[in-house]
This record gives sequence, C-alpha cells and structure tokens, in this order.
Amino acid sequence: MAMNILLELQYLPCIQYFSKLYNFNHVIIDDLEHFEKQSYRNRCIIAGANGPIDLIVPVYQSRRRLPIKEILIDNHIHWQHQHWQSIKSAYGKTAFFEHYAHKLEDIYSQPFANLFDFNLALLTVLLKILKVDTEQLKLLSEVAGAEYLDYKNKIHPKERFQAIDAHFVMVPYQQAFNERHGFLPNLSIIDLIFNEGPGAGEILRSSKKINIFD
Repeated sequence: MAMNILLELQYLPCIQYFSKLYNFNHVIIDDLEHFEKQSYRNRCIIAGANGPIDLIVPVYQSRRRLPIKEILIDNHIHWQHQHWQSIKSAYGKTAFFEHYAHKLEDIYSQPFANLFDFNLALLTVLLKILKVDTEQLKLLSEVAGAEYLDYKNKIHPKERFQAIDAHFVMVPYQQAFNERHGFLPNLSIIDLIFNEGPGAGEILRSSKKINIFD
C-alpha cells in the first residue's frame, strides 16, 4: 500500500484528518483540485455550550467550479472576528486555551484574500502545536509522480466516519460540555488541543485502529 495519503486542504480539520499524520509517511495536500461546496474546505465544527457549532468561511460564489487556489474569501463579512469570538466562547475556560490561543489568534488577526492560503497558515500552526514535523506535509504540485492513497472527499460533513474509515477509531476525551451533551466525536482538532493540550498527540496515536499497512 502507498505510504502517502492525498487529502484536500480543510479549515481547522477534524481529528480524523489529523489521525492520518500518524498512519502515513506524508500527507499530500491537493493544491491542484477544484473547490467543492458544502465540504470541510471552508467549514469546521466545534463544541459550544448549546451543542455543535458550524463555523463557515464565506467565499465568493461562482457558477463554474474554480481551482482551489482561486477561491477568494468574502471579507465584507467580519467573519474572522465572529469565528474567533465563537472559539473563545466555546473554549475560553478549557485547561489549555490560554497556552495555545495566541498562536491561532495571530492567524485570525491577519488579512487573507485566498481560502487556500488561510487554511494552509492555520494547518501549519496546528502541526507545530502538535509537534508534527511540517516536512511531513507536501503539496501535490511539488511531488509529481508520487504514489499515494487518494482519500479526498472521504472526510466530509455528510459522511459518518465510522462507516467509511476502517483505520480510525474515535478515542473519547474530556470535553468542556460533556455533562450537557455527552461526548461529541470527531470535532475540529482545536477541540482536542484546547481540552487535552500535550495529551492530544497520544490520543491521535491511539486513534490508529489497526496497522494500515497490514
């Protein structure tokens, strides 16, 4: 089996997405693809006091499918402030929010015209927080001819991860609103980071259900 996996670039990706970094030598990001609506490319899910919250980056719509690097963010909407306030409200009282928040807030305070650039900046910060070597991440345009398992669009808001991913198990952990809602699985990686801090890496390692190369 290929030792690399191909994924689309997502906005604050879920735990399942990050588990692939512990299964494969390299995660290859498809920077040559076309944008798909209603996907995790411009949305993520976090846990709020009243349940799951969808955060959606507004983008300019087009009647034709555009290359992902041509997708522009609609900055007429003050979405960055709104998203960061939602994140603060959801995780401000978690054990590790103050330790990591400034690293993400720096990205939210910068202007971004392009969705791909914004998502890549966030992903790079998240990899550093999780102490994952950023060299493990490659762009498809940079690795022409590489062999990989094509896993694009498998991690999707409309797909149940239990049904499609035989190599991933959701390991429960303490969440901010467990007592209200019970455990909410496979949220954005920031839910795991803010709640578990340095323990996030071990939970991701434990999410490897079986040896993917067996």
